[in-house]
Amino acid sequence: MKQKKSFMYIASFLALTIPAPGRFVFGLTIILELFLLEILGILLNSLVTKLKFEEIRTYFVMFFMIAITILYRQILIFSYTEIALTLGFILYLPPVSVFLTHTIFSDLEEPLAKKLKSNLLITLIFSLFILIFFLFRDISGYGTFTFFGENHRIFEKIIFNPDKVGIFSFFATIPGALVLTGLTIYLFFFLRKKYRIISSRGETK
Repeated sequence: MKQKKSFMYIASFLALTIPAPGRFVFGLTIILELFLLEILGILLNSLVTKLKFEEIRTYFVMFFMIAITILYRQILIFSYTEIALTLGFILYLPPVSVFLTHTIFSDLEEPLAKKLKSNLLITLIFSLFILIFFLFRDISGYGTFTFFGENHRIFEKIIFNPDKVGIFSFFATIPGALVLTGLTIYLFFFLRKKYRIISSRGETK
């Protein structure tokens, strides 16, 4: 089960990072949506379990997540139209990610507090990888740092002259994102392996 969930996180990582433009503000927008859906999704799953609506769980949870995504997108359209239009259909990928990892692969009998703690911790680690990914692409690929700015506009701080970015501009492209994603996934498994080795040594002692 854990291995299947790990592969699902990798698929989610690919879906959220490859099609999105390599700007930090876009990655942050996706992560905020991911956390919103994560928390509400866990609460909704627990509510469905208590109400014993098991037969309609899939339809109910998916409908709810799509509704929240539409609301989130509408808020973006009114506040940061450029971000909403640029991300487009990508905003509908986080609900699929959350639905697959925490509806299909979740332990429905697990207490709500424990479920929130464990799932939010995993999501936090997952989100940090995504934010670092977008931050690196923003700085190395464009020579900039982007964030939510005033007057409903994207704030852009030029760190390097775009003409001097050179070969690193490759990471701003989709092929560059694929290469960077491969390196990130390798780093993830490397760190997880090291953690397991250290944990096993601690248990042995």
